[in-house]
Amino acid sequence: MPPFRFRFDSLMDLRGRERDEAGAEVGKALEAIQRINDQIQEIDSQREMIRTAKNQTLQQASVSVDQMLHQGRYDVQLHADQISLRQTLAQLNQELERRREKLVTAEAEVKRLERLRETQLAEHRSLEAKQEQAEADDLTSARVLMRRRAMAAQSKETRR
Repeated sequence: MPPFRFRFDSLMDLRGRERDEAGAEVGKALEAIQRINDQIQEIDSQREMIRTAKNQTLQQASVSVDQMLHQGRYDVQLHADQISLRQTLAQLNQELERRREKLVTAEAEVKRLERLRETQLAEHRSLEAKQEQAEADDLTSARVLMRRRAMAAQSKETRR
C-alpha cells in the first residue's frame, strides 16, 4: 500500500499561512493600540505638569498673563490631541476585533483540516492493518496447505 498522503496538504499549508498572517495582523493592531495608549498617557502627564505649573504660577506674587494664556492654549491643544487619539483608539479597537474574527475563522479552518487529516490517516492505518492481516492470513493458509501436501506426499511414499 502506498504511504499516506493527505490530499489537502497544499490547502492546509495555505490555510496555515493565512492563520499566521491573521495572527501577525492582530499583533500589529495590538502594538498600534499600545502606542496610542502610551501617547495618551504621555499627554496626561504633560497636562498634569501644566496644571502643576499653573498652580505654582498663581501662588507667586507676579503673574504673567502671557504665560498663563500660553499654558492655557497648550493645555487646550493637548486636550484636543487626546480626544483625537481616543477616537483613533476606538477605530483601532474596531479593527482589532475585525482582525480577531478573521484569526478565529482561519484557526477554525486549519483545525477542521487537521481533524480531516487525522481521520483520513486513521482510515489509512486501518486499511493497512487489514491488508497486513489479510497477507498474514494468506501466508498462514499457504503454509498449512504446503504442510498438508508435504504430509500427503510423505504418507504416499510410506505406503509404497
